[in-house]
Amino acid sequence: MASREELLQSIKPEMILDKAFFMKVYGYEISFPGFAEIAIKALEDAGCSRAREYYTRLVSDYEQKKIAEVKPVSEAYDKKLQKRWEKRIGEEKSWESNNTAQKNSSQKQNEEYRKRLEKLKRVV
Repeated sequence: MASREELLQSIKPEMILDKAFFMKVYGYEISFPGFAEIAIKALEDAGCSRAREYYTRLVSDYEQKKIAEVKPVSEAYDKKLQKRWEKRIGEEKSWESNNTAQKNSSQKQNEEYRKRLEKLKRVV
């Protein structure tokens, strides 16, 4: 693969612009934001007045295809996370109800002990 500098130096008025060239530009744009603008400006200076249009269309088509490919995967992952969340909430509710039952039991015991202590105080 050509370096960024080599790619820019390869731009000439008589060059044939193809999908592979614009995909290289797009790849460098991802890693080095602003590179696409530099490359498009160089293409326009070399006489390719429709370079921006070609690049924009190619990137748009590519990103739409990628989204279409990733969407089913992201939906499946979302469902998996939702199930995990529901399971966790269920476990927390179960823990809270067990904890509440223990708390109520402890409160009842404390109340009984308090009553016994009061009876003992009256006797003494």
